[in-house]
Amino acid sequence: MSSGVYRIYCFQKLAVTVEGVDFADPARAGEPGVRERGVRLELRGLSESAEAGSIYSSRAAWLSRGICRFDLLESAPRAADRIHWHPEMSDGEPGDRVFDAELSADPIGWMTRALGDLTPLLRRAGLEPEEHAGDVAAMAAAAEEIAEAAAKILAAAREPWPEVARDERGLAQINI
Repeated sequence: MSSGVYRIYCFQKLAVTVEGVDFADPARAGEPGVRERGVRLELRGLSESAEAGSIYSSRAAWLSRGICRFDLLESAPRAADRIHWHPEMSDGEPGDRVFDAELSADPIGWMTRALGDLTPLLRRAGLEPEEHAGDVAAMAAAAEEIAEAAAKILAAAREPWPEVARDERGLAQINI
């Protein structure tokens, strides 16, 4: 799914993934302007193996499917026309797209503020913020760093778009 750039920020029970994406909307195949390119950021659950090992052994960690998603997507460089988010996800599948004028006007600032206070996102996803207090605090401390990574990927995605080959799902076979 990724177009080559992928970052994972792990906390205690939550993680954030940031990836560059470039795909053709399969629901609109054959129509002009179906390409969407930009950044996808997902809030995910994180679990680690409880298996004991020596103090030198590494523990396995797993990411769950997304809890909510931010898609900073455009149909052309700097169009800012498909920037939205999915406050609800079920088994990795996004719910309805939610368009917000403030998100489209300042996607990086909006996302920084959302990551700076996860409480509303967690409640909307049906999770108890109190159970994730450490993650809420850690995410707030890292919000600017995460947003900076997203901003770099978005800036690269806004450069003139190259022609691309696509896989069977419509994903571009290039790096952003």
